[in-house]
Amino acid sequence: MKTPLLTFACLLLFTIASVAQKADVAIGKAIYEMIHISDTANRNKPYKETMALILGRNASVYRSITKQQQEEMMANQIANQVKNASDPNHLNLTITGGGAVTSEEYYQYTNDKKLYTEEQVINFYLVEEPLPVINWKIQKDTLSFGALHCQKATCHFKGRDYEAWFCIDLPFHNGPWKLNGLPGLILEASDTKKEVIFKFNSFEDISKTNQTILPPADDIKTSPKDLDRLKEARAKDPRGFSKASMGGGGKTRITGMPMDNIDPSKIQSINVVKSPDANSKLNNNPIELPEKK
Repeated sequence: MKTPLLTFACLLLFTIASVAQKADVAIGKAIYEMIHISDTANRNKPYKETMALILGRNASVYRSITKQQQEEMMANQIANQVKNASDPNHLNLTITGGGAVTSEEYYQYTNDKKLYTEEQVINFYLVEEPLPVINWKIQKDTLSFGALHCQKATCHFKGRDYEAWFCIDLPFHNGPWKLNGLPGLILEASDTKKEVIFKFNSFEDISKTNQTILPPADDIKTSPKDLDRLKEARAKDPRGFSKASMGGGGKTRITGMPMDNIDPSKIQSINVVKSPDANSKLNNNPIELPEKK
């Protein structure tokens, strides 16, 4: 089964994404702490990650701040070791890894009712889907987060029952992850079992930063089904899949190992040490659950 799967992986590399979306100007940024009991055998050690929701008038992108911080930390580690190496022609690098982080980025387009998900599987892939329609039920309950006054809403979404607090004074129809569709920004949300929590941290005006929101044009466009097949191919033969993906002609943006300015022939070894504070990779309780029949 290896050959067909790897051939499929190679063929997908030649289909480059062309996203017919216009760049939206970012005007606000909400910061969340995402807390997820991903391992039900260790409920006292939930997965935690800091996330950002960058907001425009029609679009938003939800991405990991923790991932960006880890990449910057590893870049500094490598740069310092190369600078201080006793023999720059024989590099033995030690990198402290930060553990598991969210690899997906979610682009919501409210007017066009589209959701783009970018995910890295060696290369970067982009999946286009309809923006999920969530059947919210707005409640009378209110709650304030500092000066931001919110109202409660409930829904059933992706196998879980959610409670959310939205702020009508922030007129965005977006929220963290795939949550959307309320008449105000979703500041906080959690499932009723408290296994998935999007905890509000802060909101700021970024209209003067000249940031834009647009899915990367060089991503490889694919479907959810085909992306699942790619992951299956990677799981069955990681080394072969990596070789096929890197040599298939698609454009690859490798993150987390910033060694563009280092001659690979000078690297003798790379030792990756796991941080004691790293998130566990075990996930027997995914955020999206199958619906009960």
